[in-house]
Amino acid sequence: MKAARPVSPGRPGLRGPGVLHQRYVRRAPEAAAGAVAASREAPTGFLGSGRVVVVFIALLFVCQLALLVEAMAPLRVVFRILAFGTSLALLVLAKGRHVKHPAKPFLLAYVGVTALNFFQPGTTSPLAAVAQVGIQASVFAPLFWASRLRIDETMFRRIVLMLFLFNMGSATLGVMQVYFPGRFQPALSSIIEGQGEGYIRSLQFETASGARVFRPMGLTDLPGGAATGAFYAVLLGGALLLSRQATWKRVLGVGGIGVGLVSLYLCQVRAAAVTLLVCMLAMGLVLMVAGRLMRLAVLGGVVGGLAVVAFGWAVAVGGDAVLARWSTLTASDPSQVYQGNRGHFLDDTFGERLPEYPLGAGLGRYGMANAYFGDNSDREHPPLWAEIQWTAWVYDGGLLAIVCYPLALLVTMVWGFRVAIRREEHAGEFWLWGSLLFAYDLGAVALTFSYPFFMSQMGMEFWLLNAAFFSAYWNRNATVHAHRR
Repeated sequence: MKAARPVSPGRPGLRGPGVLHQRYVRRAPEAAAGAVAASREAPTGFLGSGRVVVVFIALLFVCQLALLVEAMAPLRVVFRILAFGTSLALLVLAKGRHVKHPAKPFLLAYVGVTALNFFQPGTTSPLAAVAQVGIQASVFAPLFWASRLRIDETMFRRIVLMLFLFNMGSATLGVMQVYFPGRFQPALSSIIEGQGEGYIRSLQFETASGARVFRPMGLTDLPGGAATGAFYAVLLGGALLLSRQATWKRVLGVGGIGVGLVSLYLCQVRAAAVTLLVCMLAMGLVLMVAGRLMRLAVLGGVVGGLAVVAFGWAVAVGGDAVLARWSTLTASDPSQVYQGNRGHFLDDTFGERLPEYPLGAGLGRYGMANAYFGDNSDREHPPLWAEIQWTAWVYDGGLLAIVCYPLALLVTMVWGFRVAIRREEHAGEFWLWGSLLFAYDLGAVALTFSYPFFMSQMGMEFWLLNAAFFSAYWNRNATVHAHRR
């Protein structure tokens, strides 16, 4: 039998994403040909197409917006569960061929470790335990079902544009909430209201006009919540700026960067700003390694210039409170700023929680699962609180959990980096999307030190975007190989 020839273009001997089929498909020529044929004969119906991702993203947006409508308050639980439940349902409903993403084994190991916590004494509510595992699985489920779909680069661009527009909309609304106090303000989260008047006032600031406003919420019900939309508006806007798409999309990308920076400054969420800086530096590093220096100059010039202009604009609107908040980043060491805000949670996780729960604390004792379905009557196993993702991982499975999930994130980042630095013929703009995904993924990892990112809808969007990119790249490789045959 002849040795199988590479099924994707690239330089001879180079290992990485360009030899995707060699790693995940048997190497016999007839097997490779069968894989290509299967990809060309993949289901063309709705449940086998990339349109599933588009509809699912729209559903995520609808569920998030529904939480802002006071009339929908009695149905909050339904809307929170709907997105997660749909993600799990698509594990069965989505059609297509199975392609092995390198993160899948680690995620399966993670959910297996978590499931073993059913037998922990700390699991006092079976219903809350099932809900806990369901939430975790639904967050990374898109990596399994979205990677099966027929997604091409055009569809992936559409997905990126949808995410960008929603986040830009949230950032824009956040700016308007400060410009026009009280006019675009959504109802405050009931959880925040329950913290008392003193805490609520700490989430407000006085603008240059003398009005007292909440930190911009954007399309959320949390003060400062617009920072998330602002963060992704800048990051995704940078990718649109560097793309070869229509001019209006590149201009829109510049607008997203500008409004995102203004919104981020007004939100005064320093962790998000530092994370964004790290992401942009990471994206610039990838461009430099790949030798795309002109693109690097454009990205640095536009983002750097707008960062200065946006800060002046935000201070002019937000007043001394905005200036004083951001001056703390330069007045002291950034590590000290983090230590004073979130660092002690990380210290507590590894110094106290991990030694106490080396194999996990039991299921359903924190987060949404406990809030909606938990049984907190057992005084020996009271409810727990996870302020950052690392604490949540310890509660879910102890040492094994904080190894498996981060490894899944690491291999995902490495895969995106390899795509970003490759120079292939007929590769479209996968180098750009690989650069974006590497920075996007790095940002997500950084956010695990600020809050339980992978217990939220944002975590679901993380795996959805990575799965869509993986599928688009796999399908492009299959098509190129078929043409070469």
